[in-house]
Amino acid sequence: MRSVKGFTLIELMVTIAVAAILVALALPSFRNLIVSSRLNGIASDMVDIVSFARSESIKRNSTIQLCRAATATATTCAGASGDWVNWVVLSGASVLRRGALNTYGGSVEMTSTLTNDRVDFGGDGLARTGGSLIAEAEISACSIDGPSESVRDVKFGAASRVSIVKVAGVCP
Repeated sequence: MRSVKGFTLIELMVTIAVAAILVALALPSFRNLIVSSRLNGIASDMVDIVSFARSESIKRNSTIQLCRAATATATTCAGASGDWVNWVVLSGASVLRRGALNTYGGSVEMTSTLTNDRVDFGGDGLARTGGSLIAEAEISACSIDGPSESVRDVKFGAASRVSIVKVAGVCP
Protein backbone atom coordinates (compact mmCIF):
# COMPACT_ATOMS: atom_id res chain seq x y z
CA MET A 1 0.00 0.00 0.00
CA ARG A 2 1.33 3.42 -1.05
CA SER A 3 0.99 6.53 1.06
CA VAL A 4 -0.46 9.50 -0.85
CA LYS A 5 0.67 12.93 0.26
CA GLY A 6 -1.71 15.88 0.08
CA PHE A 7 -5.01 17.17 1.44
CA THR A 8 -8.37 15.54 1.31
CA LEU A 9 -11.34 17.40 -0.11
CA ILE A 10 -12.89 17.70 3.35
CA GLU A 11 -9.71 19.22 4.82
CA LEU A 12 -9.58 21.74 2.00
CA MET A 13 -13.26 22.70 2.44
CA VAL A 14 -12.82 23.17 6.21
CA THR A 15 -9.79 25.40 5.62
CA ILE A 16 -11.68 27.53 3.10
CA ALA A 17 -14.67 27.83 5.47
CA VAL A 18 -12.43 28.98 8.35
CA ALA A 19 -10.68 31.50 6.06
CA ALA A 20 -14.06 32.86 4.88
CA ILE A 21 -15.21 33.36 8.49
CA LEU A 22 -11.99 35.19 9.38
CA VAL A 23 -12.28 37.46 6.33
CA ALA A 24 -15.93 38.22 7.18
CA LEU A 25 -14.89 39.24 10.70
CA ALA A 26 -11.91 41.36 9.56
CA LEU A 27 -13.59 43.17 6.65
CA PRO A 28 -15.55 45.76 8.72
CA SER A 29 -12.41 46.70 10.67
CA PHE A 30 -10.46 47.05 7.44
CA ARG A 31 -13.21 49.26 5.98
CA ASN A 32 -13.15 51.47 9.10
CA LEU A 33 -9.37 51.75 8.73
CA ILE A 34 -9.73 52.89 5.12
CA VAL A 35 -12.37 55.53 6.03
CA SER A 36 -10.25 56.78 8.93
CA SER A 37 -7.17 57.01 6.73
CA ARG A 38 -9.06 58.96 4.04
CA LEU A 39 -10.44 61.44 6.58
CA ASN A 40 -7.02 61.95 8.18
CA GLY A 41 -5.49 62.55 4.74
CA ILE A 42 -8.11 65.12 3.73
CA ALA A 43 -7.84 66.92 7.08
CA SER A 44 -4.03 67.00 6.77
CA ASP A 45 -4.32 68.39 3.25
CA MET A 46 -6.61 71.13 4.56
CA VAL A 47 -4.15 72.00 7.35
CA ASP A 48 -1.38 72.25 4.74
CA ILE A 49 -3.51 74.63 2.66
CA VAL A 50 -4.31 76.78 5.70
CA SER A 51 -0.63 76.84 6.71
CA PHE A 52 0.38 77.91 3.21
CA ALA A 53 -2.14 80.78 3.19
CA ARG A 54 -1.06 81.91 6.67
CA SER A 55 2.65 81.80 5.87
CA GLU A 56 2.08 83.75 2.62
CA SER A 57 0.22 86.46 4.55
CA ILE A 58 3.12 86.84 6.96
CA LYS A 59 5.74 86.71 4.21
CA ARG A 60 3.95 89.31 2.07
CA ASN A 61 2.68 91.34 5.06
CA SER A 62 -0.70 91.58 3.37
CA THR A 63 -4.11 89.96 3.49
CA ILE A 64 -4.36 86.52 1.90
CA GLN A 65 -7.73 84.85 1.36
CA LEU A 66 -8.45 81.14 1.50
CA CYS A 67 -11.90 80.26 0.29
CA ARG A 68 -14.12 77.69 -1.31
CA ALA A 69 -14.22 77.96 -5.10
CA ALA A 70 -17.03 76.98 -7.44
CA THR A 71 -14.77 75.06 -9.86
CA ALA A 72 -11.20 73.77 -10.03
CA THR A 73 -10.24 76.61 -12.41
CA ALA A 74 -12.03 79.43 -10.57
CA THR A 75 -10.08 82.58 -9.77
CA THR A 76 -12.57 83.95 -7.22
CA CYS A 77 -14.34 82.77 -4.10
CA ALA A 78 -17.66 80.99 -4.48
CA GLY A 79 -19.37 83.54 -2.22
CA ALA A 80 -22.01 81.34 -0.61
CA SER A 81 -21.76 78.34 1.67
CA GLY A 82 -21.48 74.86 0.20
CA ASP A 83 -19.28 71.78 -0.01
CA TRP A 84 -15.52 72.39 -0.05
CA VAL A 85 -14.50 70.43 -3.11
CA ASN A 86 -12.47 73.20 -4.76
CA TRP A 87 -10.44 75.91 -3.01
CA VAL A 88 -8.38 78.93 -3.96
CA VAL A 89 -5.76 81.06 -2.17
CA LEU A 90 -5.82 84.69 -3.31
CA SER A 91 -3.64 87.73 -2.82
CA GLY A 92 -5.97 90.49 -3.96
CA ALA A 93 -6.99 89.41 -7.47
CA SER A 94 -3.94 87.16 -7.98
CA VAL A 95 -4.28 83.42 -7.55
CA LEU A 96 -1.43 82.03 -5.44
CA ARG A 97 -2.63 78.46 -5.41
CA ARG A 98 -5.80 76.51 -6.10
CA GLY A 99 -6.85 72.92 -6.07
CA ALA A 100 -9.44 70.32 -5.29
CA LEU A 101 -9.90 67.99 -2.35
CA ASN A 102 -10.35 64.30 -3.03
CA THR A 103 -13.87 63.38 -1.91
CA TYR A 104 -13.46 59.74 -2.98
CA GLY A 105 -16.37 59.71 -5.38
CA GLY A 106 -18.56 61.88 -3.15
CA SER A 107 -18.23 59.64 -0.08
CA VAL A 108 -16.65 62.51 1.91
CA GLU A 109 -18.35 65.87 2.45
CA MET A 110 -16.43 69.02 3.36
CA THR A 111 -18.28 71.86 5.10
CA SER A 112 -17.26 74.83 7.24
CA THR A 113 -18.57 77.24 9.84
CA LEU A 114 -16.65 80.12 8.26
CA THR A 115 -18.64 83.14 7.07
CA ASN A 116 -19.15 82.69 3.31
CA ASP A 117 -16.70 79.74 3.44
CA ARG A 118 -13.79 82.18 3.53
CA VAL A 119 -10.91 82.96 5.87
CA ASP A 120 -8.67 86.03 5.57
CA PHE A 121 -5.17 85.96 7.02
CA GLY A 122 -3.81 89.42 7.81
CA GLY A 123 -0.17 90.43 7.62
CA ASP A 124 0.03 89.54 11.32
CA GLY A 125 -0.90 85.93 10.49
CA LEU A 126 -4.19 86.05 12.37
CA ALA A 127 -7.28 84.48 10.81
CA ARG A 128 -10.45 86.47 10.32
CA THR A 129 -13.84 85.55 8.94
CA GLY A 130 -16.60 88.06 8.31
CA GLY A 131 -14.24 90.83 9.46
CA SER A 132 -13.79 89.38 12.97
CA LEU A 133 -10.90 87.45 14.46
CA ILE A 134 -11.65 83.75 14.55
CA ALA A 135 -12.08 82.42 18.06
CA GLU A 136 -13.73 79.13 17.09
CA ALA A 137 -14.40 77.95 13.54
CA GLU A 138 -13.90 74.72 11.69
CA ILE A 139 -13.78 72.98 8.36
CA SER A 140 -15.21 69.47 8.69
CA ALA A 141 -14.48 66.35 6.67
CA CYS A 142 -17.24 63.80 7.09
CA SER A 143 -17.59 60.31 5.63
CA ILE A 144 -21.15 59.68 4.48
CA ASP A 145 -20.89 55.91 4.89
CA GLY A 146 -18.30 55.67 7.64
CA PRO A 147 -18.21 54.29 11.17
CA SER A 148 -19.16 56.16 14.34
CA GLU A 149 -16.01 58.32 14.38
CA SER A 150 -16.31 59.42 10.76
CA VAL A 151 -15.73 63.18 11.19
CA ARG A 152 -12.47 65.15 11.28
CA ASP A 153 -12.63 68.83 12.17
CA VAL A 154 -9.87 71.23 11.15
CA LYS A 155 -10.32 73.71 13.99
CA PHE A 156 -9.20 77.31 14.05
CA GLY A 157 -8.43 78.34 17.59
CA ALA A 158 -7.12 81.40 19.34
CA ALA A 159 -4.16 83.10 17.62
CA SER A 160 -5.03 81.18 14.44
CA ARG A 161 -3.82 77.89 15.86
CA VAL A 162 -5.01 75.05 13.60
CA SER A 163 -5.59 71.49 14.79
CA ILE A 164 -7.31 68.31 13.67
CA VAL A 165 -9.90 66.82 15.99
CA LYS A 166 -11.47 63.37 15.61
CA VAL A 167 -15.19 63.74 16.32
CA ALA A 168 -17.60 60.94 17.21
CA GLY A 169 -20.84 61.08 15.30
CA VAL A 170 -22.17 61.08 11.80
CA CYS A 171 -22.47 63.70 9.07
CA PRO A 172 -24.78 66.59 9.94
